[in-house]
Amino acid sequence: MLLLMKHRNTGAKWTIEEKTQLKSHLKHLSLYVPALIIFAIPFGLLLLPVLTEVLDRRDKDRTK
Repeated sequence: MLLLMKHRNTGAKWTIEEKTQLKSHLKHLSLYVPALIIFAIPFGLLLLPVLTEVLDRRDKDRTK
């Protein structure tokens, strides 16, 4: 967060290394957006049990 707010708080420009670091952090955060979009749609919390059932990748037949 400090790196993100550096330009606004101090007026200093980001270095090339800092820009690269910011891009990598934003790419990492973008992986979470599709999973969190379910909460943004209307009645998204009601769809959560359906989503967990679809994303459940465990073996259904555990009796073997």
